[in-house]
Amino acid sequence: MNQVDTKRIVEMHGISRHYGDGVSQVKALDDVDLSIQAGEFVAIVGASGSGKSTLLQILGCLDRADSGQYLLAGKNVLSLPEKELARVRNEVLGFVFQSFHLLGDRNALDNVRLPLEYRRGKVETSLAEQMLERVQLSDRVKHFPSQLSGGERQRVAIARALVKQPQLLLCDEPTGNLDSRNGQQILDLLSGLREEYQTTLVLVTHDTEVADRADRVVTLKDGRWSEESS
Repeated sequence: MNQVDTKRIVEMHGISRHYGDGVSQVKALDDVDLSIQAGEFVAIVGASGSGKSTLLQILGCLDRADSGQYLLAGKNVLSLPEKELARVRNEVLGFVFQSFHLLGDRNALDNVRLPLEYRRGKVETSLAEQMLERVQLSDRVKHFPSQLSGGERQRVAIARALVKQPQLLLCDEPTGNLDSRNGQQILDLLSGLREEYQTTLVLVTHDTEVADRADRVVTLKDGRWSEESS
């Protein structure tokens, strides 16, 4: 797995993202600055419409800011062509979504293997089996998503994200579709894996109890920081 260094993995300056024109324009993000140290666990909180999902999309190179600068692991990603951006998403970033986003026609093992299929050169696919074992699903490798509980599906999604050995793991409401017991188990798992593999973790949530698990909590309101606390 990637080793933590002392550098900032995320460096954002003046990030803005607007939708629409004229009087109907919505400022999803308005001149946002954000720095994240390698290995840090940061929670981004805010009400619905505060801009946190837009920020996560830009952090994950799934959307581009209208203005500003975004350095990811030292690369100015806003200037990269789409092909190079896709490579960054596959090699630097991991994603865990609220709705799991598993392929229904693939079993757990094949879902976890999927990101490795897009890697350059030969990739050791036994990593997928190792990651499923690490999230305590070694007895579910041949099960399809419809045969798994919500908590098990989220564990498969976490294994799929981490099998790429990402430098930055982005989680969008990872406990939102789970009951409190499964939600706590997923948080325990994410926290443990983040420390074990020394992965930088950014988690978007509306739940203050979830946010309290982070090293640092950043609050968005109307596309701008309203506070930042350690």
